[in-house]
Amino acid sequence: MIIHLPAIREINAKMKYLIQGFKLLSIFLFASTFIACSDKLDDYNPENYPIADGTFIQDYLVKNWDDAQWQKELAALKEVGMHYLVLAPTLNMDEDGVNRIIYDGSLPGTVVKYPVDLVENCLRNAQKAGLKVFLGLNFDEKWWSAGFCPEWLYEQMELGNQLADELTQRYKNRYKETLHGWYWVWEVDNLNCTTPERQKVLAHALNINIDHLSKITPDMPFMLCPFVNYRVGTPEQNREMWINVFAQTHFREGDIFAPQDCVGAGGLEIEMLDEWFKEISVAVKTKPELLFWSDAETFDQRFWTSATLDRFVRQMEVAKPYVSNIITFAYSHYYSPLSANKNFHRSYIEYVETGILPHEPMPEPVGYLTSFAQFDGTVDLFWKEPENKENIVGCSVYRDSILIMNLQYQNQIIDTFRDKNAEQGRNHEYRICTYNSVGVESTPAITVLKTDKE
Repeated sequence: MIIHLPAIREINAKMKYLIQGFKLLSIFLFASTFIACSDKLDDYNPENYPIADGTFIQDYLVKNWDDAQWQKELAALKEVGMHYLVLAPTLNMDEDGVNRIIYDGSLPGTVVKYPVDLVENCLRNAQKAGLKVFLGLNFDEKWWSAGFCPEWLYEQMELGNQLADELTQRYKNRYKETLHGWYWVWEVDNLNCTTPERQKVLAHALNINIDHLSKITPDMPFMLCPFVNYRVGTPEQNREMWINVFAQTHFREGDIFAPQDCVGAGGLEIEMLDEWFKEISVAVKTKPELLFWSDAETFDQRFWTSATLDRFVRQMEVAKPYVSNIITFAYSHYYSPLSANKNFHRSYIEYVETGILPHEPMPEPVGYLTSFAQFDGTVDLFWKEPENKENIVGCSVYRDSILIMNLQYQNQIIDTFRDKNAEQGRNHEYRICTYNSVGVESTPAITVLKTDKE
């Protein structure tokens, strides 16, 4: 029996919710789910407002960091109350069949290694800073685009077991408290694991890893983060899928199911979150030993930009009644002062300390906005930057009241944009608004492009 994966992922490993055209190339997506014991929890955090307790951090971001850079990053995470890092994957096979390993390992077939041991760097610095680390196991990009049989899937799980053996031997004794848990990198959706046959395969694949990890590291929890897309299924269908998977899997007390809230990547609208998390919580109660966390997305996939904090806080507020903890994908990439506009971190610190986002003034607008049509149909916009950009994180560009671009500041000048999708032969009204870290926009600068045909 051959099962095909849907081509639902772009290069970035977390952005794959647009299952446009419904490429129903079947897959054995597998997942574990870790769950809260009650429908709604009242004791999420003593201040009674949600804050993020950890973040994913990916190898491409940290590959050139020295210890000083690591300590700056971890100090920023501790400033906002975080305790966990998720570094994943530690072994990745790309679409060309080339393995990339991020530590000084010796598994057969590993071809590309970083010049430094990123796992060692992460654990050493996390130990010094007092943070705990989940290490991701293996991943193969065929998961997203190629056909395979169940045996291939099970072989991948066995490879993950070999990887866990080596990681345990190399690091666990030296970083006993810091090396806290395992992350299962393979992401399950609500489209391709809907039949009892596929759910059985999924559960068996999970058990290959869970059973082995229970033997070698019984003290380390196992976590995974599946995702959903409302376009291909309902909350009730997703609930029933997980109930059946949970019934067949060997999850242990303290294992963690942390579904992505899918708002950043477009799998869910924020208004849908409550209904989806409520139904997942019903499934979770059938496996009471599991912890139910949320993986809150901090980005906007439409433009690969940081989400404003009003949206991020709202995501956490909706999930909070159902979950016992929240992690993010990914604070380090989208809100850290080392990687993003420093206003995000500064404003989020105030939220963590008070439970209220800062009431920042309306940002200063751009000036002298003009538009010019080119011979190829594109439209160039030019404007004068605000003189005071202190509380500005970006500019929103609207064409005929529809947001078409989000431009964010990171120590650069932003005073032009080319619209490649304007409709030739008609007038367009363009508006540009600056905005701050909590989502407050300026008054708009407006220009109307007039064509010869109008």
